[in-house]
Amino acid sequence: MIFTADIEDWQQSVYDFDRAVSNRVVRNTSRLLDILDTHKVKGTFFIQGMVAEKFPQLIRSIAQAGHELASHSHTHRMIYNLTEAQFRAEMQRSVGLLEDISGTKVIGFRAPTFSVRDDILDWYCAALREQGIIYDSSIMLATVRRCYGFSDDGILQRIAERGLDCYPMSVSRVFGKNLPVMGGGYFRIYPYWLSRWLARDLNPNTSIFYMHPYELDTHEHREVGQHVKIPLKMAVHQFARRSSIPGKLNKLLQDYPFSSFRDHYYAATPTVANAPQ
Repeated sequence: MIFTADIEDWQQSVYDFDRAVSNRVVRNTSRLLDILDTHKVKGTFFIQGMVAEKFPQLIRSIAQAGHELASHSHTHRMIYNLTEAQFRAEMQRSVGLLEDISGTKVIGFRAPTFSVRDDILDWYCAALREQGIIYDSSIMLATVRRCYGFSDDGILQRIAERGLDCYPMSVSRVFGKNLPVMGGGYFRIYPYWLSRWLARDLNPNTSIFYMHPYELDTHEHREVGQHVKIPLKMAVHQFARRSSIPGKLNKLLQDYPFSSFRDHYYAATPTVANAPQ
């Protein structure tokens, strides 16, 4: 299974795009790094540019631990809410930061909140290729939320035709519909036995798990909520069962083999930044 983590600060990436990135992202990501080190697991870290800009030493720590660095845009704004020029600028800034900090080539991208749509596909893929991106992991083949998702897998071919490898998020077929599994809020809310059952037909070597380090942060709601009013619906959706993540994550890392996209698919690809393509 491919282990992936989206490195972002909840307060800025979910609650308010105009907030500064807080140092909670350092503490939460460091905790995730410790858990992965305990299980000798290497993964792909999709890193938001604003985090890299403010905490370059965190990025060095991730790279030095043997994990792959990939881009998660710069501001974490929905791609379909950006203009083509804005997205190109975000990609240039995000990839440039990661490569300058680490000295390693960035070849992967994940869109914030899986925010890819057919009507932006031409310039979206072109902007990724311009920055040397080889693969995309932004597609959810399920339409459980209005802000993202595709009802069929034709999008994978359309992305491939535009020159990118595409690795969609893991889904399970239940009663004729795709249900997301092995990631994010779904992994947090589902009991672990249900995640295992839903994943029973997944390829254990190539399916994808994803999470956010902030899901390990059980104090965020209380501490952040002292200073800002978090709507009840958002609070329930974003903070429910965070306390279950450490235990479930440790079980998951024991039950499945894990790797990064780079190590599993692109071991022969040059890893030095600005290497010839």
